[in-house]
Amino acid sequence: MSNKIKIGKKLIGDGQPIFIVAELSGNHNQDINRAYKLIDEAANAGVDAVKLQTYTPDTMT
Repeated sequence: MSNKIKIGKKLIGDGQPIFIVAELSGNHNQDINRAYKLIDEAANAGVDAVKLQTYTPDTMT
C-alpha cells in the first residue's frame, strides 16, 4: 500500500520533498486584488499551494 498522494504534479509522502502550503486566512481583507498579490508573493517564495478562506459576520463560528 502506498503512503503517497498526488496533488497536481507533486507527490506527497515518505521520501518526497516537503509540500509547503501558505495560509492567507483573512489577510486579504475581502479584497480580491490583495488576495491575488498575496498569492503571487507566496508563489515567488516557493510555496506549493495556498489556502484561502472568506467569511462574513453571519458565517463566523
